[in-house]
Amino acid sequence: MRPGASVDILGFGEPDLDANSALSELDKGLRSVKVGDQCEAIVRFPVLFERYPFPILINSAFLKLADVFRTGSNFLRLWVLRVCQQSERHLDKILNVDEFIKKIFSVMHSNDAIARALSLRALGSLSGLIPERKAVHHSIRVALDSHDRVEVSAAIYAASCFAQRSKTFGTTMCTKVSTMVQRLSTPLDLKLRLIPIFRHMHHDVATASMVRKLCQELLLSYPSENFVTTILHTLTRLAVATISDLTEQVSFLLKHLEDFRPQVRLSVLQDLKLLGEEGGHLWESAHVCILINSLLTHYADRMDTDEHNDVDTQIVYTTLDVINSLTASSAILSFVYSQDTPLWNLLETSTQSSDIRIVLKAIQIGTSVTVNIKNMDELFTLSGARLVGLIKNGIESLLSRLCWKTQNFVDPIESEELRLQYLGKCLVHATLLSKSSPFFCEWFCETMGELLQCEELVGYKRNLICQSLGNIGKFNHEYIRKLLPALMQLLSSWDSAQLEVENNTVVVLVAIILQAHQGYSLETQSKEFLKAIIGSSNLWVAYRIARNCLRFGQPEIASIALQGSFSRVCSENFHFWLSSLHSIALAESLLSNESIPLLQERLMQASNLYLQAVTSLKAASTPAATLEFQTEFVRLRSEMLIAFRSFMISCGNLQFSPPPAIAPSITSSGNKDILLASGRIVSQLRKSVREFYNTGDAYGRLYQTAFDSDSDSLLTVHILQQVCQLVGRSIEKLVISKDHASSGIGDQAFVFCHEPDTTELSNSWLLIESCKHVVALVNKLQDLPEKSVTQKHVDCLKEAFRILIETPITYPRFFFQTLQSTRVKIAVSPQPRVPGEHISVLMGNNLALKVEGVIDQTFSRINTKEKLTAGTKCFRKPKAIRITVTSAPVQNSRTHSHGLDLNKGTHEPLVVSKEVVPHRDFFTVQFLLGLWSSGVTNLSVDTSIIDREGRQWITGPKATLSIKVYDEVSSKSQSTSGTSNTTRPPPSGLQGSLSSQLQVPGSSKSKS
Repeated sequence: MRPGASVDILGFGEPDLDANSALSELDKGLRSVKVGDQCEAIVRFPVLFERYPFPILINSAFLKLADVFRTGSNFLRLWVLRVCQQSERHLDKILNVDEFIKKIFSVMHSNDAIARALSLRALGSLSGLIPERKAVHHSIRVALDSHDRVEVSAAIYAASCFAQRSKTFGTTMCTKVSTMVQRLSTPLDLKLRLIPIFRHMHHDVATASMVRKLCQELLLSYPSENFVTTILHTLTRLAVATISDLTEQVSFLLKHLEDFRPQVRLSVLQDLKLLGEEGGHLWESAHVCILINSLLTHYADRMDTDEHNDVDTQIVYTTLDVINSLTASSAILSFVYSQDTPLWNLLETSTQSSDIRIVLKAIQIGTSVTVNIKNMDELFTLSGARLVGLIKNGIESLLSRLCWKTQNFVDPIESEELRLQYLGKCLVHATLLSKSSPFFCEWFCETMGELLQCEELVGYKRNLICQSLGNIGKFNHEYIRKLLPALMQLLSSWDSAQLEVENNTVVVLVAIILQAHQGYSLETQSKEFLKAIIGSSNLWVAYRIARNCLRFGQPEIASIALQGSFSRVCSENFHFWLSSLHSIALAESLLSNESIPLLQERLMQASNLYLQAVTSLKAASTPAATLEFQTEFVRLRSEMLIAFRSFMISCGNLQFSPPPAIAPSITSSGNKDILLASGRIVSQLRKSVREFYNTGDAYGRLYQTAFDSDSDSLLTVHILQQVCQLVGRSIEKLVISKDHASSGIGDQAFVFCHEPDTTELSNSWLLIESCKHVVALVNKLQDLPEKSVTQKHVDCLKEAFRILIETPITYPRFFFQTLQSTRVKIAVSPQPRVPGEHISVLMGNNLALKVEGVIDQTFSRINTKEKLTAGTKCFRKPKAIRITVTSAPVQNSRTHSHGLDLNKGTHEPLVVSKEVVPHRDFFTVQFLLGLWSSGVTNLSVDTSIIDREGRQWITGPKATLSIKVYDEVSSKSQSTSGTSNTTRPPPSGLQGSLSSQLQVPGSSKSKS
């Protein structure tokens, strides 16, 4: 498949099928006489809704499905029900709700119990659309008394759905459900399905209290295992919803933890885990103490017997999970600060267990406690050292079990996949603990270095260990540098065949070596070593090494890795992409190449190479991958280098400055700018100030377009913007006096990044350190005379800027990889009947401009892409959409050329903006615009995203319309009076928004 090709997700054979055509094709299938074609058309509707989530289409589609549900067979009704359940997020876009519900509800009058059951389930799935429909409530109450089991089951499902969303239904059905549960004639299985309905009856305090009292009475009446677990879980869900009864529910569950039935205890622990995750701050220390003592008692009972069933093992695992969910709460603090507490006994016992999963969960608990407690006072320092020692012993024991197949433990892991999974979790906890404890970090790095030297450790295990070392290298370079000889010796011992097998590990090890050399130039031995590794690797490994070199500021090795690779690829786009990377690597390596003594020559060659890279990136772009960020990032880097070269050339004009003795006499008497006495260099340097400021502003605009970028990539762009502003201010300090109108500096000193946290700077810390050095040099300009530009001033600036030029920039991750994708699609109406023509409007009439849109956001994982949900972690999510409408009347070229434009103010563009909060990723907004002048007016609709922090991101898209306003009275007068020799200019342009109307739930703001 060619890059950027569309995929036929609807199965019509036409990848670029529009919404109306797709709906027509599905409608043909619905009207088919074959049941198979009808079913095939029905199951494709959810895909249609995801691709075109606009209300008009969804309303039409659901009305067609309602007709099928009303007139079709039960088999077709089942598939329509599935569509309603899968498309729940689009149900609120149905416009004709009454008509749609009427067609579904009409099946309730059928004599077929199966049809009525399907209708009840369909109405239950539509409960969010009609939560307070009394007729539906009555039908559910009647169906609960039916003699057909299928209909009763469907009524229970519908009752659960409506109780969750309707306050009145939950209040009125509480008595009905409780009567059915207490009635002896109700079968036990139906009682077990009716009890979970009580979990949704939390809309008022009185109902919740009544339900809680009723469930506690049912526990005494029905002591069987299924009833106890169901009732306790219902009470737990009710307590989570009400919050007020959560502490009481914890005490209530701990009493049932003494039940002799293992399944009941396991269910109680699962409910306690839920309460710990949702309300751990409401737990008391006594609750934690009871929980830990019960686990210690269970440990003692397990040691007395040799038989261990799966339920007992799951009880231990779940109890440890409950304790782990409480590590961030205050209830566990008293157990940490005291020396002899049940928590210490539990951790000591668990870390010495023969079960690997118990040891892993104990390590997780200890790590969470150490990371979550941030106030490291003296009391915790003593306990913290003991806690770190326990975790260290557990990790050491766990690594010896997971890295080698030994039989020294009772519960061996049969699956190698599980062994790798547990090893990965163990290394993650160790990496987290290394941030909090330098002592543990040093021991862990030494242990990892020893493990890598073992020949028995191969494959993915070695790769996991290398990845953990790379993660530690992000916040601690010192311990990683100590491992460099061992890592290089390990790589040099592998032949070409082993390098091919361990290619992923090779890439990670080379990245660790580059990471450790950040801020340092590679020695000749290291360069030759990396060249040998690259020469023995395939093209894909060489490309990954080159990518890491550019990310860690080693462009010379990157140019070697990319040499000749662009001529050995199968795609033209890949050829230009690799060619651009090679030009970038050569340009960055030239800037720090001291073999070329003249800095201007290096800047000229590097800027030329960057311009070649921009051209290659434009050629490498495709409709699917536009490479807009990459092209703009490289272009701004070339503009920065060109600005530096212009500054260096301007500094040469100092030789032509007049001598100080006659300089004052050269300046004009009326000019108060005494700096102009220094000659032409002042005007040239002021031009350089504007160039650097313009480049910095362009970096700021690039920052606003990178909504899907990771934080480190945004930090890199922000630092480059500050570099341009720093250089501009440094030159401005020299060539613009304090009394000048454009001077805004004064006597304040330069400041750059107040004490940044190195753990958050990743690869950009070297550039920040260079900027700090430059700030220290530039601040010396204040001690020099200010009345003229001297050689000392110029030398100081040239020395400072030479540091910035020779510091290689680190290319951000977003330049190579996009982990998050956010696209906003908009549809603007009205649209011209023929594309490219004007929309005709009579003067004096209002234009109703409607903008509909949908947000499509996905997150990329390894070889997969998944839809973002409420629980998915991503870099940032949209909070609101800002729609900006700009109107610009088109000037008459004839009157403009003759200077006859009498109303110049009317041609200024008018801007109207509005913020709208999307509802289930959909938004719509309307503008009512008044048109009071004849002629052609261009409308542009711009879209930007507002994130949850209130920042605006210019992501697009942009739509344009051409409006032609006709003056009917003027046309009639011209037709009656014949030809007219003069043309009256329009009195006004397109005026602002007269009124605007928002059609989605949520808040909105209007700005003009």
